[in-house]
Order: sequence, then structure tokens, then C-alpha cells
Amino acid sequence: MVYIPAATYRLQISPKFTFKQVQEIIPYLHDLGISTVYSAPFFCSRPGSEHGYDVTAPYDINPDVGTKQELKQIASELKERNMGWLQDIVPNHMAYHPGNVWLMDVLEKGPQSHFYTFFDIDFHHPDFAGQVMVPFLGDSLEEVLRQNQLELRFSDKGLTVNYYDSAYPLSISSYKTLLQEIQPIAGEPDTSNHVQQFLNDLRLFESEESISPAAWNNFKKKLFNNAQLRQELEGMVKSIQNDNGKLQQLLQQQHYILCHWQETEKRINFRRFFTVNDLICLRMEHPEVFEQYHQFIKQLVDQGLLQGLRVDHVDGLFDPTNYLKRLRKLAGPEAYIVVEKILEGEEQLPERWPIEGNSGYDFLAWVSNLYTSGSGRRKLTQIYSRLVPSAAKNYEQLVFEKKTFILKDQMQGELHNLLRLLQERHLIPLDPEDEWRKALGVLLCAWPVYCIYGNRLPLSKDEMQVVDNAFEEAHNQAPELQEYFQELHKLFTLEPGDTEQTTHDKLYFVMRSQQYTGPLAAKGVEDTTFYNYNRLISLNEVGNSPDIFHLNDDEFHERMLYRQRVYPHSINATATHDTKRGEGARIRLNVLSELPEEWENNVQDWIERSKKYTTKPSINDLYFFFQTLIGVLPLNGQADESIVERVQEYLQKALREAKVKTGWSDPNEGYEQAMTDLVQQLLLDDKDFMDTFRPFFQKVSHYGWIYALCQALLKITCPGVPDIYQSCELWDLSLVDPDNRRPVDYELRQQYLTELKEQEQQDPDGLQQQLLQNPDDGKVKLYMLYKVLNRRRDLQPLFNFGDYVPLHVQGTHKHRILAFARHHEGQWGVVVVPLLLVNLIGEHELPIGEEVWEDTAIALPEGAPVAWQHVLGNGTLQAEENILPLAGVLKTFPVAFLTATNTL
Repeated sequence: MVYIPAATYRLQISPKFTFKQVQEIIPYLHDLGISTVYSAPFFCSRPGSEHGYDVTAPYDINPDVGTKQELKQIASELKERNMGWLQDIVPNHMAYHPGNVWLMDVLEKGPQSHFYTFFDIDFHHPDFAGQVMVPFLGDSLEEVLRQNQLELRFSDKGLTVNYYDSAYPLSISSYKTLLQEIQPIAGEPDTSNHVQQFLNDLRLFESEESISPAAWNNFKKKLFNNAQLRQELEGMVKSIQNDNGKLQQLLQQQHYILCHWQETEKRINFRRFFTVNDLICLRMEHPEVFEQYHQFIKQLVDQGLLQGLRVDHVDGLFDPTNYLKRLRKLAGPEAYIVVEKILEGEEQLPERWPIEGNSGYDFLAWVSNLYTSGSGRRKLTQIYSRLVPSAAKNYEQLVFEKKTFILKDQMQGELHNLLRLLQERHLIPLDPEDEWRKALGVLLCAWPVYCIYGNRLPLSKDEMQVVDNAFEEAHNQAPELQEYFQELHKLFTLEPGDTEQTTHDKLYFVMRSQQYTGPLAAKGVEDTTFYNYNRLISLNEVGNSPDIFHLNDDEFHERMLYRQRVYPHSINATATHDTKRGEGARIRLNVLSELPEEWENNVQDWIERSKKYTTKPSINDLYFFFQTLIGVLPLNGQADESIVERVQEYLQKALREAKVKTGWSDPNEGYEQAMTDLVQQLLLDDKDFMDTFRPFFQKVSHYGWIYALCQALLKITCPGVPDIYQSCELWDLSLVDPDNRRPVDYELRQQYLTELKEQEQQDPDGLQQQLLQNPDDGKVKLYMLYKVLNRRRDLQPLFNFGDYVPLHVQGTHKHRILAFARHHEGQWGVVVVPLLLVNLIGEHELPIGEEVWEDTAIALPEGAPVAWQHVLGNGTLQAEENILPLAGVLKTFPVAFLTATNTL
């Protein structure tokens, strides 16, 4: 039977949080109710990497993180506690870094490297004469040579060309060139013989189809250990170093070309992760690449050290469907497998994949939209239009424009490569090239989802619907290119007269194109539009969209029923390492949709107050900034130096991602400094500002922390596997990475949990009152998580296999409540959360008791038990004629989880 976690806890394992520290917190995680450690990649990665997605060696554990023996010790302790390990893996790409032995082998040996076909490199690109780009120079190669920034070196690891801390190996032919130069100079006969022997060895290497890494490394060591030859070679290296003409000749012999990092914006001959030069993609569709990359992962699974795998960026793979079939076969039927997948709008995860689900961005969005007021959409849109008319345009049009900007500014090389593929395979005419390029670019920017997964023609009905929607949008954007779109559309279909080769070429284009629609969406939407369209920034989230805005309770139930039917063990996330802001900050900002008029009055006043310090920031950036303050400040509204620093760092990143007033490639330091100074001036220096800011902030934050409890309870009890992102046991008011990767104080959390358990034994009712009266420290959230997670673990069959049953709510405030039951055989649970509380309770009140809920009640389904037990407290309830009065359900706590008293 497949391993299903009761609850996962996401850890950002890195050199700053190692296996030893993981082992220290296992007892705490178990006490909290966690069943599974969910780890960031722990494989060898770039030195100093804090996230692990820049893998250099998938065949070993990063020694700065720990050892395999330590992992075995962790696995043993987890097994004793009936816990497991879910591991994040990165099959799409590796680090483009000298520490990547496989890639350096390609740079050194070219076609004779065993790894020559491992990386997604086009060695036949007409612009590069068989060389792969190494795009890490800070200037053109000519300028770098002029400034003597390249250095040749000879060591026991061989000949390298060094650019600051990066060392790239010279080709085997370079050794022949240098040794032949030495031979006439060497005066001693025995030295000459040694040179000849090394040249003979090189000839043998040249004749081999694939050069053994061990044999080649041995050759380099022997060469280095020959004292006289070493001296001669060091002299030769020095002479070349001092002669740019000779150095350029030597560089031309390499299997790579050193170039300026910005050159990849216009032309490129390798596939990268998004637009990140230092992450090079793999050809994971090749069986030999899959097998070698996953060899160590398979060992860890077979040895019982991993119970599950989370696949990073599945959209980047050429054939995700076949990849997942191979992964399932490799990992076995018992492994829990989920994929990272961003779903757009009504898009669903393909049902045919042999996995348990995805990493939870969809659930995150659904809960957020549940707590966004539908009536607030129109009002917030009007407010944004009045304050920032230039930015408050049609959202979908803005998305198209930003994708177009990314394509033209950063991905021209990728577009050209895709166009060349079509031309070389005779799928389109060569001319007029400019029109074909424009039509292809418009189509890519019009793609409505990250990608489709068709790996055969004809495409499925659902896939063709996506294709047709894309072409419809493309025509709307560029009607003058209609004839080109008609021809491009034929590439996604089977036409009468298509030969077997034509069908093959069409399918290759379709699948290849989908490796670019995803990066274009990610860069154009997540990393650009989301920092430009600031109507309500809590909706600008990975997996969500400002265009969705609100879900009512029926729509939420509909999604949960579908999830239960199709992927009941998908992860329920509300915060991840990729989210733009923490789960507490996001749900708090949603409260603005319930208070649009007050928000407008306040934000207008704050914008005016900021002008006494600077007039540089745009209104749109100030609008973003003040929402950020609403989200990031602690419940007490107090700002200190640490918060100022965090907001300053965040704003610099956000402004550069927006790419309007400043950017990563050409920073506007004056503009950025004005925003940086404004944070300090308003939060620490201007008491009058904080006096006007704090009252509205505290009103919003009061509703926000209640909604945060609702969000957490839904995550734990809805269909799926709840995931707690590190530190989120308490209020999560973090910002985008690296802010959400800050060190976590586990001693404090363990102390809090111990205190809660002791206080609960002594006075459970008094504990609840204390927690609700003093929510600032987040203990109330920790208490709820601890109680519900442990009860869920006790009732795991109920959540693994139980039905999801929407419950009817009746009475005066029926639209303010979401309720559902979980039912499996003899086990029952009922979950109740309030919705959108503004205007129901005051800004200092709680949604508990008869005074609030009056005659509101929940109707239980036929056959439901009569007697119920509060999980959050010790009270019991009796249903009368299958009715539970809400005043009793929410008598002492703002949310409720009830189990039938006869449920074990």
C-alpha cells in the first residue's frame, strides 16, 4: 500500500540547518502531530546554496548538510515514531557551475564525454560552431581579455581557464597543442621521450569514442607529477597568459565559448531554468540520463530512507507523463509521489499520472479566495483605478504585455531556437521570417496555462481546447497575423497527407514548445505582473490569480469533492518556499476586500504623508508598499530595526522584479534608495504616521489572525495531506525568499508546546480564554495545530479514505459559515469555520457564542451520530433531530473540529 503522510513539515535543509539539527527537532515534530519530514533538496549543490535547487551532484549528499550515516540515524528514529521522509528532487536542471562534474566533463571532452547528451545543449546551433555558451563574464570576452581578468592555471586537476572563483577545464586538444610546443624546447632526450609518451597517450584518447573520467584524471595527475614537464607547462601557460593573441587562439580550441551573461537574452544554445543562466537543463527524456540521475535516489528509497518524492518543476520536462511513469516504476508502488504544479484558473492536474497529487498551490489559492470578499472586487478595482489609472488595466491584457516584454527582453534566443526548429524540419517556410517569428511569439505569450502534456497526436479534447484558446487570444492580440496562426495551428493537429516523419516533427515541436510556455508564464506573471498589478497583492500568489478573486462556499465544496475523487492525497499547502508572502500575511491582506472604503481613505492619507520625504516613488509602488506593511507587521503593530531591514530588502527585490522603475540588469539606485529611506522614515522616525497607521492596521490584523486559524484548520481537515511550512506553527508574516528562509527558533516552539500541554492538563477552558485574549505570540495557532494534527493522526483512515460531505447551514448567519463532515465506516468528523466576519463582529470581538450566532445551525446528514466531542476543548454536544446549534459548536473557540464520541 502506498505511504500516505498524516501531515508533512517542510524543512529548508541547508548548510545553515543540517541533518544534526533535523534530528534534534524530531521529538518536537512528533509531539506536534507531524508524520513526515518534507525536505528541500539535500544533494550536493553550489557552495553556499541556501535552497539546494542548484544541484551539482545528484549522486551524493551535500557534505555541508550531513552524511548518509546521519540520514540513516534520522530514518531509524523516524521509523521508531512511525514517521517518514518526503524528499524534494530536481530532475529538470542542475547548476551551471564548475562543481558540476558531469557538465565540466562535457566542457573538457566535448563529444567524447559520457555526459555529452545529458544536458539540453544544441551543439549544432549555427551561431556557436559546436561550442556551448558559458555566459558568466561581466563584460564582453574582448574587454575581459583586455583587462587581464582571465587566468590560465595548471594543477593536478589539469589545465583550466579561471575567471575569478570559477575554473573551466581546457579541452584535450589544448594539451596536445601545448605539449607539441614544448617538445622542440626540451633539451634532454629523456624529457623529449616523456613528452612523446604523453602525446602518444593523447592520441589514444583521441581515438576513443568515450573517454573514461578515471583514465583522463590519471593522465592529468601523471602530467602534473612530472616535475620537468610541469615546469615547462607552467612556463608555457605564463607566456600564453601574457599574450592575448595566443590566449584567444587557445580559447577557440575549447568546446565552450566564454561570453557576457547578458548575451543569453538575445541568443542561446542551451536550455536554462526560466531565464537563470546558472541553471542548465537536462535531457531527462533520455533513459540513460534518467537512470544515472536517479541512481542515488533509488538507493535511498530502496534502503527505506525515503518514503516519498516531490518532483520539482515537472513542467520543465520534455515528457512529464513518461517521466512520472518511469519514476513510479523506479520508486515502487509504495512510494508517495507528488509534483510541483501551478494550475491556472479551472485547469486540473492530469488524471492519468501515476502520482498522489501536487504540492498544494491550488489548495492555497482556494482557501485564499474563500476569504476574499466577492463584493469587494468591484470596489477595490474602482479604488485602484482612481489612484493608479495607468496600472489598473485589464489584468489578462497586462499578463500578455508582460509576457511579451520578457520574451523580447530576455528570451529572444529561446524564441529564435524554436523558430529555427520549425524551419529546419520544413514545418513552415523560411520567409517571411520576421512575420513567422512575431506570430510564434504572440502564440507563446497567449498560452493560457503553463503547458499541456500531450505526448501523442492527435491531442486530447482538453489539450486541444487549451490550444484553441491560445490561438483565439493570439488572433485577438494580432489579427493581422491570422494567416500565420492558421498555419501554426496545423502543427497541433493531424492533417490529411501527413507522413510519419511530418507527424513526428509536429509532435516534437508541440512538446518542445511547452518547455518554453512555462518559463514565459513564470517570468511574465509570477516575477513581473505580480509586482505590477497591485489591486490586492494577497491574490498575486503562486497558483493563484487576481482574476479569480473570490470563491463562495458552494464553489469551495465543489473543488474539495473533485479533489477527494481524483487526488485525495494531494498536498494541502498554505505556505511554501516559493510563496510571495507568508500565509498569515496573505490571509490578513484579504481583509482589505471587506473594508474597501476605509482602506481607500487611509492609503490616500499615507501616500500624501510620504510626499514630505520623497516624491520619487510612483503611486503604484507606494500602493504596493502600504499593503506590504499591513501584511508584515506583528499583531501589536510595533516596528523595529529588524522589520525595517526586512521590508527594505523585500522592496528592492519587488521593485526590480516589477521591471518598471528599476531592474536586476540595470538598477536605478536613486529610486531604490528613496524607497529604502522611506521605510525607515515612516516606521521609525515618524510617530505621527504610525499613530495614523496603527488603528486601521490593528482592525485588519484582528480579523486576519482569526482567518489564519480558519485557514490552518481547513488545511488539516480537507481532502489532502496537510503541510506545515517551517516556522508556520506560529503567525507567518514572512515575505518572499530569502525572508521566508530565515532561521526558525525551535527552542521557543518546543517551550510553547510544553507549556500548552501542561496548561491543558490543569485548566483547558482557562487555557483557551488566555490564548484568545493574548493572540500576539501565536500560541493560539500552535495550540490549534497541536490538537487537530494529533487527532487527525489518531483518525488517519478517516482522512485517508473518508468521504467529504458538505453540510447545510441554516439560520440568520448561514452565509457566514462553511461546514463539512468527513466520514469513513464508523469514523466521523465535523469541521466548522466562520467566513468574512467584518460587520458581524467588532474589531475586538470573537466569533463565539449565542450572542454572535443567534439561531444559526448546522444540519447533519442522515445517519450521522448524535453525540459529538470538541477536539479544541473538552466539551460535548448533542444533536437534536440532526441539528447542531452553532452557538454550541463555536461556544469557546472561533473554529471547531468535532468527532463523534464513539469514533476511536
